[in-house]
Amino acid sequence: MFFVGLAIFDGAVWCVDSPSYTSMDLSREPVYPLFLALLRFLFQKAGADVMFRELPAYLFGAVILQSFLWVYVTVRLGTYVYSVVERRCTENKALFLGSAAVLLQIAVPVLNRFVANRGSMYSECIMTESLAMPLFVLICLRIYILIEDYTAKNLALVFLLGVLIASIRKQMLITILLWEAMAFLLWLLAPRTRDIKKFLVTTLMVALSIVSVSVIDRTYNYALRGQFVMHTGNSKGGLDTVLYTAKAEDSRLYERYDDSEEYPQLSTLYTQIYDECVSRQLTIDFAPGYELGDKSTVLNSDWLSMATHYAYSYDVIGFELVMPMCDKYVAEKFPELDELSAHLKEDQVEKVLLNELMKKNIAGVFKGESKAFLYVLSANILEAFVISVANVSPRILVRISLYIYIAFLALMIWAGAVRKNMACLNAALIAICVTAINSVITGSLIFPQPRYMCYGMGLFYFSMLCCMTSKKC
Repeated sequence: MFFVGLAIFDGAVWCVDSPSYTSMDLSREPVYPLFLALLRFLFQKAGADVMFRELPAYLFGAVILQSFLWVYVTVRLGTYVYSVVERRCTENKALFLGSAAVLLQIAVPVLNRFVANRGSMYSECIMTESLAMPLFVLICLRIYILIEDYTAKNLALVFLLGVLIASIRKQMLITILLWEAMAFLLWLLAPRTRDIKKFLVTTLMVALSIVSVSVIDRTYNYALRGQFVMHTGNSKGGLDTVLYTAKAEDSRLYERYDDSEEYPQLSTLYTQIYDECVSRQLTIDFAPGYELGDKSTVLNSDWLSMATHYAYSYDVIGFELVMPMCDKYVAEKFPELDELSAHLKEDQVEKVLLNELMKKNIAGVFKGESKAFLYVLSANILEAFVISVANVSPRILVRISLYIYIAFLALMIWAGAVRKNMACLNAALIAICVTAINSVITGSLIFPQPRYMCYGMGLFYFSMLCCMTSKKC
């Protein structure tokens, strides 16, 4: 009753992003807005379209359903762990590890509700995390089951869950990448478990799942808006990051577009955005931890202070500068466009701005030129790894997280190489792989914050516990 009880006590939690889901905004993936729209329709049909605790009653219904999903996934994980361990070891150990699996999944929401500043659990929030977080645990479990029991049914379940969760939140494409990574490690790289057929089938299914996510997104927007397009906003996060380390002279990257019909005077738009970033001290040049300029690295500078400045600048650049200035640009250059077409055009403009800066930075990394970009990238990825298992405040936790990872890898190797316990090894591989994939991708494209990084925290510590207590049994 933990999740449901607190949901009843707290009610629905309205967040900054919530309006974009209830309004079915073009910037959002399809599943969660459809989930809310279906509940709204059902409540209206039942005559229950009323306000409850200052919010529409259907949102409270959504929170109750979300909480039951968290309950189901947590219990499913615990009972599965119990059943596996009970077959191989003693009943006491099965009870211990099954209970630990449940408690560690509950521990993360407890921290969010009672310790963290947010003061609420994600299961209570009107945001994609409310569905994505439990489904993340479920798909990790299904990938583990697929490794243990490779059947058409288990393969189909992983495929369907991957498509579903990525259609809820695009960040969850990491689960599809996890599926491919595990196939590569176990069925291609490892001589003992090598199975080329399984690897090729998985690769084909992964490709099909990514295509399916795109088709579902486009079909949803076609049905709702008459345009067969993906949701927008996929470039904004990356653009905010590259603008943080941009230079005034980068305007020349866009001069070739100035006389085009598609993006007229684009270099002027870039200069306007950049100048505003500088005037508000939002670029890396104004960051603490960048006193050494291009010589700054995570080894010789206060990268945490720089990362904090970047995190602050990220949202300001995106929401207060890029979005309104691109809106104004499109309105002035393309006044004939309707609202939807203008939104799509703005998204295209952001994509071009991002692509040119990103190409310059990637080429610069190999030439030894894009040092500021590399500094931000490495600091963000490092911070993402830290937040995945601990926090960056107080700072001692940064060093502790390093020891946690060392201990995790040592225990994983011990469980696999010494104890020959493949069940523990596979669980640990899933936990460390998904942590690494999420840290690298999230740290590369957007700034890491706890709600992006805590998906696998419970699984990480549980698999670590499994390795710690592993034995031949």
